Amino acid sequence: MASIEYGVAHFFGLRGTSVYMTVQSDSITQSFALDVEVANETGVVITDRLDDRRKEITLDGVLLLADAIPANGTKFTYNSVEYIIKSIDDKGTNKDYRKVSVKGIKYEGITT
Repeated sequence: MASIEYGVAHFFGLRGTSVYMTVQSDSITQSFALDVEVANETGVVITDRLDDRRKEITLDGVLLLADAIPANGTKFTYNSVEYIIKSIDDKGTNKDYRKVSVKGIKYEGITT
């Protein structure tokens, strides 16, 4: 049976795929590495400088049989953004598929 949607359109599902695993969830956050505030004599912030935008991602999924897990420090692309792998968590049990969690970061000042 086809899905029927009414009302306001929303984005459904994941933003992309990965080569070495079937992505089951993604979490993408954006932040600034430098956040400097200046307060006046009464404690009210009168200046805020935000620099060095960073985009961080966590992908959770199931490892594909034919693929090997990449090494830390290598690059991967997800949703047309290239990230550097900062950490990999590879979990397995005797009653389930092998689960992989990959954390990556995209620095504003580093282009590839």
